[in-house]
Formats: sequence, C-alpha cells, structure tokens
Amino acid sequence: MKDAPNRAALPPGSVRPARILLYLLLLAACLVSVFGLPSLEQAVREGRHSPWVLMVAPALLAAFIATFAFYRLRLVREGRYHAGRAFVVLGLMVLALGLVLPGSLDRYRAAGTVRSVDLSRHLVSGDPEARAMAAELARHRDRGDALRYVPRLVELLQDDSAEVRRQAHASLVSLAGVDAGGEGAEAAARWRTYWESQGVRFPVR
Repeated sequence: MKDAPNRAALPPGSVRPARILLYLLLLAACLVSVFGLPSLEQAVREGRHSPWVLMVAPALLAAFIATFAFYRLRLVREGRYHAGRAFVVLGLMVLALGLVLPGSLDRYRAAGTVRSVDLSRHLVSGDPEARAMAAELARHRDRGDALRYVPRLVELLQDDSAEVRRQAHASLVSLAGVDAGGEGAEAAARWRTYWESQGVRFPVR
C-alpha cells in the first residue's frame, strides 16, 4: 500500500492561492518592465496615457513582495519555513524594490513636465502633408485634448487634399466611436451637427 501524502510537507490550504497569485504578479511585473515600459513611456509622451501608468511596474513588484511576505510568514508560523531565511529573502526583495522605485519616480516626474505638441498650427499649415499628419495625430491624443481639434477636423473634410480629408474623417470617426457624419459634400455639415449635439463648441461663422 502506498504511503499517505506527507501533509506536513504541503503548504496550508489558506496560502495555496497566494502561491498562485505570486507567480501571476511576478510574471506581470516582468512583462511590464521588459516589454511594456517603452510603449507606456511613448504613450505618455504623446499624451495618450497619464504619467501614473509608469508606476505600474513598481506597484506590481510591491504587490508581489506583500503577497510573498504573507505567504512566507504564514509558513514560518506553521513551522514549515525557517524564520531567518524568510526575513533575509524579504529584505533582498525590498532592496530590489528600492532600486527599481527611484527610476520609475524619475520617469514619472519627467513625464509630468512633457507637454503634447499643440496641433492647431499644423492643422492650418499650408503644407497638405503637415495637415494630414496633424489630423492623424489628433485621434491618438487623450479624448479631452483631442476634442478641441474637432472644429478644425470638420473643416478639413472639405480640404483640397484627399489624404487630408481621409485622415480628418478617420479621426472624427475614432473620436465619435461611430461614423456619424460620413463623407462627401455634406459631410462637414452633418459632422458639425453631431458634434454640437455632443457639446463641442464651434467658432461663430
């Protein structure tokens, strides 16, 4: 007959979910730090995200350390793990957090000083390529910032350049979440009516 499992070697049931959570938190922290941070920094520079997203990695690491502390200290209380070893490991983790946190804070402060380029001047540029680029960039801004460009985007629906018209229409659709005005000769009037119903103010004609 096979021996019964050695229950003393198994972690208490109350900490088994914590062990799973530990793996998930560590994986998330690594993925954000290695792969996600560059794109998050770019999004913050472009005004698409708040600088607070730059604190996601250290926040995940801190959550991992807190969960690990609960897990190990519970095992210590159960007599299943050496207390001295647990405190040494926790100390090393806190030290790692102390090394990561200053860099994240520096990036956060630096991001707070960055201001998105005002697209107003480019949207009225005499260069159609500049107008098209500005019209495209408008839809990648935070909605609160992008809405101030809506009146000019509506005007660009009647631009001489087909590419400018296309980009202006794409940005209006992106901001509205629906093609409320379509394209064509009367598109500007339809889009103006739609956006005025959404509370966007247009210059007096």
